[in-house]
Amino acid sequence: MTARAKFSLSRRLLAGLITVTFAYWVVVACLTVRDSVDEVYELFDVHLAQTALALLRVSDPDDTETATIPMRADTPSLLSVFGQWPNFLSDESRRLSGRSEAGTIHSLHTAYEKSIRYQVWNTNGALLASSANAPPAPLTLLDGYSQTTDSLGKVWRNFGVWDQHHDFRVLVSEDYALRGQLLRNITAHVASPLALGMPALVLLLWIAIGKGLNPLRVLTREIEARKPDNLTPLDAHNTPDEVQSMVEAINGLLVRMESTLESERRFTANAAHELRTPLAAIQAQLYVTRIAQTEPDRQFAMNQLQSGIERGIRLVGQLLTLARLDPDQSLPDAAPVDLGELAQSVCAELALLALQKNQHLELHVDPELPAVSGNADMLAMLLSNLVDNAIHYTQKGGSITIAVCKGDACLRMEVSDNGPGIPAEQREQMFARFSRLGAADQPGTGLGLAIAQRIAQLHEARITLNDGPQGQGITARVCIPAMLAVTA
Repeated sequence: MTARAKFSLSRRLLAGLITVTFAYWVVVACLTVRDSVDEVYELFDVHLAQTALALLRVSDPDDTETATIPMRADTPSLLSVFGQWPNFLSDESRRLSGRSEAGTIHSLHTAYEKSIRYQVWNTNGALLASSANAPPAPLTLLDGYSQTTDSLGKVWRNFGVWDQHHDFRVLVSEDYALRGQLLRNITAHVASPLALGMPALVLLLWIAIGKGLNPLRVLTREIEARKPDNLTPLDAHNTPDEVQSMVEAINGLLVRMESTLESERRFTANAAHELRTPLAAIQAQLYVTRIAQTEPDRQFAMNQLQSGIERGIRLVGQLLTLARLDPDQSLPDAAPVDLGELAQSVCAELALLALQKNQHLELHVDPELPAVSGNADMLAMLLSNLVDNAIHYTQKGGSITIAVCKGDACLRMEVSDNGPGIPAEQREQMFARFSRLGAADQPGTGLGLAIAQRIAQLHEARITLNDGPQGQGITARVCIPAMLAVTA
């Protein structure tokens, strides 16, 4: 059996909460950045178009037609936007963000001038005006939005538009890196508070979890402070709902333990009381044997001493058997058992005792009985105790009948005799431990029926005491439910 690795419930909760919170933050940040990409690119495209239209109005004041700004092109993917993420703190980035290395505010106008260029062409293809950083060739041959790459590998976003008379064409181009840098700065501003707040969040979660688990620590201290003999139930009213079922289960265990210990205390007290009598008898017979004057007296005392020793041995054996059966246990080593063969074996074992009292021992077994699921040794002990009681309490020359047959929804084992019987009002109490009927010098110990009843309970069977045949004697009947029968 492999040992289960130890774990801390608080650490598991903390790890789970941090993982869920971090995942939530990542999802929110990704959605925010995605929306920011859409907004930033749309804003820059609109600004690019407005700049071109403004230059067109300056170039052709007579152009009174209201120009519409076309829809922007598709937004690039996040991977292309953040492809240069490790360089977002470069000198150019700091310059575009408006801060110099010394930390002073840098002129955004100067930075933006280097990132935008324009050209004004007439219909004859002559360059009328341009920015200082614009090349002599047209920025783009396409109207509307387009994208080009210069000789240095820099990507530019372009917008071209003609006036209504088709006399002037304005081209405006913007450095594509400006957009990506702005988005990376936005992402950094979004992620920074989350990253800086993570340690504080971990600390707060750890404190909250510790306070939330405090009732468990209180419960632990309460259990540790208890004395071994204190089995009173724990207070389940002041415990959280999540552990209340566990506390109730512990209380159930404490109640069962209290019941078991109380049963053991009663058993020990009764056993000590019952053992005192045979031991005292043995001591008395030993004394009589020592002071006997004649051989017949000595022989009689020796026989009594042997009888007392045998009774003591029998009592100790039955006490040990009852002690093994007493705890709440399940049926051990259940297997198919043939009750007919079991009854024959028990009768053969006890036949000598019946012959010594000149008793008639008879066995009846119905043919083709199904086997039952049970413990063969225990069932043999049950039947042996019933037959042994019948032999000891039936007079010499009496009759004892053992029957194994089918009953109503059960299989029955019956032991009947024509002895003195048991009054109906006393039959139920005969199953109590050390309960005996008749004179104290009878060889019984008062444990046979208690053992038989415990074995019957383990097999979900029922044992009862009824009137014997023709109303004489007693019949001990054991009914084993048919559901325990095993079909071939």
